[in-house]
Amino acid sequence: MKTVKIGLIGLGIVGGGVYEAIRDNGKMISRRAGVSLEIAAVCDKDEKLLKKAAAGKSVLRTQSAGDVMKRKDIDVIVELIGGVGAAKNIIISALRHKKHVVTANKALLSEHWKEIFSVASENRMFVNFEASVGGAIPIIRAIRQSFVANNIERIYGILNGTTNFILSSMSESGCSFNDALKMAQEKGIAESNPELDISGKDSAHKLAILSLLGFGQDISPADVYTEGITGIKPEDINNAKRWGYSVKLLAIAKNDRGGLQLRVHPTLLKSSHILSDVRGADNAVLVKGDLADESILFGKGAGREPTASSVVSDIVEIAKHIAFAGRENPVEYRLNYSPGKRNISRIEDLKVPFYLKFSVIDKPGVLASISSILAKYRISIATVAQEERREGEAVPVIILTHVAKEGNMREAIKKIDKMEYITAKTVVLRIEE
Repeated sequence: MKTVKIGLIGLGIVGGGVYEAIRDNGKMISRRAGVSLEIAAVCDKDEKLLKKAAAGKSVLRTQSAGDVMKRKDIDVIVELIGGVGAAKNIIISALRHKKHVVTANKALLSEHWKEIFSVASENRMFVNFEASVGGAIPIIRAIRQSFVANNIERIYGILNGTTNFILSSMSESGCSFNDALKMAQEKGIAESNPELDISGKDSAHKLAILSLLGFGQDISPADVYTEGITGIKPEDINNAKRWGYSVKLLAIAKNDRGGLQLRVHPTLLKSSHILSDVRGADNAVLVKGDLADESILFGKGAGREPTASSVVSDIVEIAKHIAFAGRENPVEYRLNYSPGKRNISRIEDLKVPFYLKFSVIDKPGVLASISSILAKYRISIATVAQEERREGEAVPVIILTHVAKEGNMREAIKKIDKMEYITAKTVVLRIEE
């Protein structure tokens, strides 16, 4: 049986999980794949993690990635250090040393995919990255292989387990954003600095990768309109429930006539929508193709074991190719395959229904004034609710609109928020139908 040797760079949460998965499940993997995996080198800056890796005598332990590159017998480099600068150098160096690469680095791939895949093609090496989006969910493989005959029409994703856990907790217990975040941190679901998650940037990185694969366009995270969830209040979630909606941080990519929509933001989804049932730290991705129609993949979107599962599956895919077809990748990477460059539509041109929450001084004529400004900007009201009546005091007024243009909504809210009877910034959430 062919043995494929691996250099594992990064022994943190995911790297440690990969090491343990190959150590503990190696024999089963060999029986299933027909190829043996051997970790020949481990690399990490942390000496304690290197000592903890109870490897055999032939295994190189080092703090220098360069030492791993010099090993001619290593076939696959697994980069799991995260970040962009050092990780990029490691991957480029590995490819130039004629070593295949497996990575889970979404930020790096979404920003530097052109250079990485160009070097991979020049050197006839594979770069596999299933774990970069959705943890254990095999969405990358599904889009690249299962949907290869489809024109992708849209991708909806709950792509961040931290934000989904926070919003689910707020919905189920009525707790505040800060309390839900603290709970997520205590459970190890949220980082001590959760900015990348709660800002929506993590989901934007992942959506950029899915859109690159799904639509074959030159896309980066900067092309994705992004809003986070820090402004969501328990009352917004309760109001949404009242009208049959849930609130999710939704990553949306749509291939419309007006251009490619790319956006990540808190979204009201009908409670009957399948993605509304995605709870806790789970992730899910819905893909609609012109032939396959809608398919959904659901599962654990992050964590040591789920992410390690995808990393090892990528290693096995490369190992099988080395064992049964030859060492080099016979196919160039052709991700940017669409004829011509499709326009990315501006967020101002988006047309959707909206949820609006105004904080107003309760007195006669206030609602009429708001309605008048909305009408001036061609925004039609579908539903109004004002349950609390305390004349002369600040109360919430909730409005659901019919489909309206984002640019018009922004101008209307800008005017409304300047009026003397508005006591706080208006909450504006989009509704996806």
